[in-house]
Amino acid sequence: MRDRTRQQLGIFIERPSQGFMRAFGATEAWQKVMARKSTPHAVALGLATGVFAAFVPIFGAQMLIAVAIAWAGRANVAAALLGTWAGNPLTWPAMWVASYLIGITLLREGAPMTVDELRWSIALLGQAVPDKAGGFAMLSSATAIVWPILKPLFVGGLVLGLISGGALYFIGRRAAEAFHIRRDQQA
Repeated sequence: MRDRTRQQLGIFIERPSQGFMRAFGATEAWQKVMARKSTPHAVALGLATGVFAAFVPIFGAQMLIAVAIAWAGRANVAAALLGTWAGNPLTWPAMWVASYLIGITLLREGAPMTVDELRWSIALLGQAVPDKAGGFAMLSSATAIVWPILKPLFVGGLVLGLISGGALYFIGRRAAEAFHIRRDQQA
């Protein structure tokens, strides 16, 4: 176990990008995606779809959205799932803050919420418990509290998702073409 850890640390020092990808299993995932009979376009479109979906601010929906769009667009579904890894606990804070600020700017709805206003909204949301009025009233009040936050997140996320997905399409296509060329030369 210790030797393996030292070996992984050595990989980070010698070749940081490859070591990072190996340590998190991304190399194996990429190879599995590329092993499928897909065109570079389908792989790149799948990756772009996954990154686009990663900007959706609803937990759990990213993968479903990525699969649905990739399937409808005849993209590589496995690559789309791999692309959703762009949204993870390390990147979500930056993605959400950037999405929120861009959404506020595009919607022209005034100044962004302060931290105190956000805390107040979260406290109100915690108080929106079902009472005698029923679940629909609770859902309605929760939506009224959360919508001013989610609306700019969705708008900004759409913009950032399109930009990031578009950029990743070209990067992913180049990588997929290089992988196919290397694989054909080895065969």
